[in-house]
Amino acid sequence: MALDTAKFDRIRVAAAGSDEDVINFGRAFEGGIDGLLDEVFGNLPQAFRPERAAGQQADFQYRIDTPDGVREFFVSVDGGKAITGRGVVESPRLTMSVNLPTFMRLVSGRLNGMQAFLRGKVKLSGNTLYAAKFEHWFERPTA
Repeated sequence: MALDTAKFDRIRVAAAGSDEDVINFGRAFEGGIDGLLDEVFGNLPQAFRPERAAGQQADFQYRIDTPDGVREFFVSVDGGKAITGRGVVESPRLTMSVNLPTFMRLVSGRLNGMQAFLRGKVKLSGNTLYAAKFEHWFERPTA
């Protein structure tokens, strides 16, 4: 799936708004909030930079709190590839729990992961040292 630049630009604009703006954007997105999250995770493999993760293998779990309940997604990095999907992986190296507005600000490049963690907007469990590594393995948009 190729990144739809127009959709990504709309996501970046929405992520700059209030929490309510982000939630309303998600509800209005094609497929609703689930469609928005599918779009984001579906495009992560294109942002993956295998040269930055050479020789690495790790599974990452995301628990995203939405007004419709918690949504779980995973990212698996192995063999120079990143695979994403809905659901839970067994024994993830790192689990991130975050609300939808904060997650959208992170993936749009409007919020730095370390800042979000230090402000208590992101909860990490597992090998937290992998959070910074993982973030580096993907091309981040600039704000």
